[in-house]
Amino acid sequence: MSDNYLDLAEILYLTKDNARFYLTQNGFPAMEAVIPKRNDDLELSADNTPVKQDFGRVYFHRCFPFETPNEFISVLDKDGREYGLILKLSEFPEDARKIISDELDRKYLCPVIKKINSLKDKLGYSYWEVETDMGEMTFSTHDTYRNMAKVGDGTVIVTDVDGNRYKIQNVAELDKKSYKKIELYL
Repeated sequence: MSDNYLDLAEILYLTKDNARFYLTQNGFPAMEAVIPKRNDDLELSADNTPVKQDFGRVYFHRCFPFETPNEFISVLDKDGREYGLILKLSEFPEDARKIISDELDRKYLCPVIKKINSLKDKLGYSYWEVETDMGEMTFSTHDTYRNMAKVGDGTVIVTDVDGNRYKIQNVAELDKKSYKKIELYL
């Protein structure tokens, strides 16, 4: 048995040497890579060297969004099929890191709650008025107990009725009034 968990599955790793990310004319992330399109055969040139293929629009998905947001990033096609995996974003050139990071930031938008001004329950819903790093926001949750997830030492993710996520970096660092409002749900 392998001592390295990365050897357990056959995974195609995307690196700065076999993949290049760029923006399409419309500003969407796209990829050129020296990898098979959908089978085990690489496209080869006349001199038997692998040909860089244009895969067009690609999508990114964090495998571990809270624990390692800049590692283990899956690169997918429009149907959700995986082309490959980026082990560490830091290993790519600055322009590629910016393209990937901007897209991930858009996809995983998660305002950080700094203060809870109001939290009221009514008929199974909770109505929140909060101050975040992106300004004042209001949202509601259904079955608040199920829509608050502890994801680390003091970090809590709140998911509203529309699927939007909000993060409390460290519950213990909230002011006393804010903490008292959510204490029941923790």
